[in-house]
Amino acid sequence: MDNQKVQKYKPVRVLPVEVARKIAAGEVIDRPNAVVRELLDNALDSNATSITLDIAGGGIEKVSVIDDGCGMTKDDLENSIKAHATSKIEQEQDLLSLSTMGFRGEALASIAAVSRLEIKTKRDEENAWKLESQVGMKETIEPTVLEKGTVVTSLSLFENFPARRVFLKRPASEGTLCKQTFVEKALPFPQISFRMIMDGKIRLDLPQTENHVERVIQALELQEDKKQFHIIKNSDAVNHNWSFTLVIGDSSVIRSDRKNIHIFVNNRKITEYSLIQAIEYGVMGSFPNGTHPVACLFLEINPSLVDFNIHPAKKEARFKDLSQIHHSISSTTRNVFTQENISLMKNPSSYQSRMDFTEPKFAIAQKEENYGGSGAGSSCAGSSSAGGIPFGKFDDVAGTSMGAPSFGGTHLSSTTGTIGATDFSREGYYTRAGVGSFGAAETSGEDNFGAAGSTTETTGFGAYGITSFPKSTTLPKQYDFKYLGSALNLFLFAEKDESVYVIDQHAGHERVLYEELLRDAGQTQPLLFPFEIEIETESQNEYLESIKEQMDKSGFHLEKTDGKWSITTVPIKWQGTKKDIIDAIFEKQIEPAEFMRHFLATCACKSAIKEGHYIDDQTACDLIEKIFALPDPHCPHGRPIWFILTKEEMYQRVKRT
Repeated sequence: MDNQKVQKYKPVRVLPVEVARKIAAGEVIDRPNAVVRELLDNALDSNATSITLDIAGGGIEKVSVIDDGCGMTKDDLENSIKAHATSKIEQEQDLLSLSTMGFRGEALASIAAVSRLEIKTKRDEENAWKLESQVGMKETIEPTVLEKGTVVTSLSLFENFPARRVFLKRPASEGTLCKQTFVEKALPFPQISFRMIMDGKIRLDLPQTENHVERVIQALELQEDKKQFHIIKNSDAVNHNWSFTLVIGDSSVIRSDRKNIHIFVNNRKITEYSLIQAIEYGVMGSFPNGTHPVACLFLEINPSLVDFNIHPAKKEARFKDLSQIHHSISSTTRNVFTQENISLMKNPSSYQSRMDFTEPKFAIAQKEENYGGSGAGSSCAGSSSAGGIPFGKFDDVAGTSMGAPSFGGTHLSSTTGTIGATDFSREGYYTRAGVGSFGAAETSGEDNFGAAGSTTETTGFGAYGITSFPKSTTLPKQYDFKYLGSALNLFLFAEKDESVYVIDQHAGHERVLYEELLRDAGQTQPLLFPFEIEIETESQNEYLESIKEQMDKSGFHLEKTDGKWSITTVPIKWQGTKKDIIDAIFEKQIEPAEFMRHFLATCACKSAIKEGHYIDDQTACDLIEKIFALPDPHCPHGRPIWFILTKEEMYQRVKRT
């Protein structure tokens, strides 16, 4: 006991009013952007058509909000800075049907407790009044001159509360937070003009507009054109209890993080991961891996179905049920992006106009010099009719592909009608894979190099039942493009419609495989030894219960016996491991409807031709033909399959008129 500090007994006391006010204010006003948030909410509730934010010193020295709204009477002004004074609600039940931005009646009282506060206001044709409030001094109200609306100014934030002021950031950082709050308040109200002034200079000027896209581009200071954005609205709201408007950039507007996905509920910016997830589910497959869209979701919902009174800064909300809204957002968005991709296939030149490419430099393989003879000078069977040069090293009649050994990658041939796994029977030599498979191949003949009748045959259906390409015949096949060659063991070049298509062979083949896997996804095969799933948490058990029906439809049959889960069947073309499927189920816990798509995309990616795999002319032509017939010019993970160099663009690059 000697070494312990004995606490002196202290009786319970009621805190002095000023101390209590500071403690309460600290829950609402923690930094300058909180002052901005509360004052902008009040301005929006005043039915203003024009709002100006003027800050100095990052908002620490001054925050002023000017609006042309309805203003206040002298009595309203006198009551406005009292604790819990508000015109927004009258009784407890009103909290269940909030229709205003502010409602707690704490804002002005809290600001007055931690700064010097000045309010000028005028109501209709009444006199204008000015209130001044400073901690430790009695408020004063006197006549003033003001044309209309209200001007609220907070000066020297935390001047009387130095312990809190030392925790503020540099003025520049605090100013950035104030700007962020300003933008969040301006985004849902395009019909109101907003202006932000920082240290005497106009930082952001947002005029009135009826177009959500224009407001989003201006407020977020985006560089993209408004033609690159969609406005998506739902058409399946139930009982008119909710509706949404989604402004979202197309697949050419990408970001590396989710910072540009904004969620607004009844015009309030909130953090709600499930709604962000719904947007990302909707665009899945249109954006490359690791990238995200630019999007602003404006959800209007019956106030009785959402509770905002759970966070001091109103950054979170509690919903009664989001499942229907989640589904509507993801499905509606997916439909729009599907139609966009179909449109791009019909008019591919529009795709190029939306992509931002620097001047490309490609080292196109020359005829007979690299990779067994395929190059810029070679063309596929039948392409000579379109002006191409006849085959250099391809013997169509014999059904063999002659050429030098492949260097730096796998050499693939379509002689037996497939893009398949390479089987090297001798170091430096290649053979051709068998029918319809990426599985192992058996070879016939000693060398399997260039001899007719020495092609390989597969021993079974193979890993995924991959695309079969038609075996060439003695009659040249006609294509609606001219194959120009390949480069860098990745890019295929084709001429079509006076444009050159630069095609990523991996992305294109991946999409071809994915479409075929998706088509046959419902076919199943039983497992000799079912995959047992070890449940670590109750949430995992609940998740499996929720996805069981959809998993069964997808081909993965889930069974629960004696409290243990197992998978007894898998899709017939699936060749993964137990770990693959366990990871796919639990790592992201995506919606059941999205599970199969995500998994098949992974299968196709692993099976597709990789960078470094060289393919001969005929195989390249067959692959390009299938790529041009795809319903979507993106790989399943969202990367574009090609880009286009038009004749006009190439003329411009060499300064030709």
